[in-house]
Amino acid sequence: MNRKISLGAALALIIIAVALTVSITMVIAMRNFNYNISKVSERQAMFDYITDVDKEVRQNFLGEINEDRLRASLANGYIKGIGDPYAAYLTADEYRKETDRLAGKKTGFGIEITQFEDGSIVISSVHKNSAADKAGLKKGDVITQFDGKNISAYSFAEVGSRLEKPQKIKLSVSRGKDSIAFELTSSSYTVTSVESRMIDTTGYIRITGFYSNTPDQFKNAYTSLESHGAENYIFDVRYNKGGDLTAAGEIISYLAPRGAYARKTEGGATTDLVSTGAYEITKPSVTLVNKATEGEAELFAGVLQELKKTTVVGEKTFGRGKVQKFFTLVADGAAIKLSVASLSLIVGGEIESVGITPNVSSEMPAALEKRFSFLNEENDPQMIAALAVLKGGMIAQTTTQPFTTATTGTTVADTTSTE
Repeated sequence: MNRKISLGAALALIIIAVALTVSITMVIAMRNFNYNISKVSERQAMFDYITDVDKEVRQNFLGEINEDRLRASLANGYIKGIGDPYAAYLTADEYRKETDRLAGKKTGFGIEITQFEDGSIVISSVHKNSAADKAGLKKGDVITQFDGKNISAYSFAEVGSRLEKPQKIKLSVSRGKDSIAFELTSSSYTVTSVESRMIDTTGYIRITGFYSNTPDQFKNAYTSLESHGAENYIFDVRYNKGGDLTAAGEIISYLAPRGAYARKTEGGATTDLVSTGAYEITKPSVTLVNKATEGEAELFAGVLQELKKTTVVGEKTFGRGKVQKFFTLVADGAAIKLSVASLSLIVGGEIESVGITPNVSSEMPAALEKRFSFLNEENDPQMIAALAVLKGGMIAQTTTQPFTTATTGTTVADTTSTE
């Protein structure tokens, strides 16, 4: 039986509904208004405080104020005060260099250095097509003189700092029994972030960072190793500090099957990071990590581990799962870097402050860390452990009992993938 409602009752219901809607809207609006007012008040209080400090300094400070330095210091202090460990203030010049770095470009001499236990400063890497490469400097050269002075006159930090500045330098190195002098002028070059070679039937690929040009370098290296008959792979992301999320995602998408492989939460909204399944690796692989593996490199290792495409070998990683973004300051071209999103694995969850736990634990002795660039498959304990995993057939899908390698005493733990 149909029940009829009178016109008066219907109007009353409509009025009540409208009144409730207006009331709810007003409550929400008032909350937002009060929140915004409180933020305005907090902001005004901060400005008043800074103005008070500025007034006292300008009235009483004996020296002269460098306005540019003061402004930069103020911005730098503000960023340090927000509690974001990854946030930073960059001058216009620093921002330009960082933008170039993420694009895989750099201006400098193309030298990386390390310091051995005896205090000697040694060239650990020479970038291809850089000023140092064109001049003939080589990995392993020991720097003996720098700008006409004995190298002992400089600290390791001073040498590193001077090598970062665009300038001309003179240096001498010892190479075996020879002493060779060089004069270098800094220049622009493309960073080679992917190194590859065959170790017997294993394709070895080291990724030093994720930059805009890294995916192409990786694909070229992988294709080359495939053509040379690689039966399995080692992906080395030790000391990889991350870089560009898009670049890392492109490489992951090249190796992972089609579908979501991780999640990104930004502004309260969570979205899936999705692989196109362009290639999908089917051969056994090991991914080498250590405590200096950060950010996008952790995502790379964690995703392949979770998808059972790799066995992770090494040390627990750093634990940086936040994504940073640059915001340019209109006034002078400087920029601030802020954490704007967080990354999480589909099954394993947050990476931030957690890191990636290896399937196979292998520690690098402190004495070898400074000589990392000079290690190889014969004396790198983590590399030896990786090769043992591949040789033993301990791929990510299997579970094995712990054992100790005869050559290094490296303990190899249960290799069951994270579930």
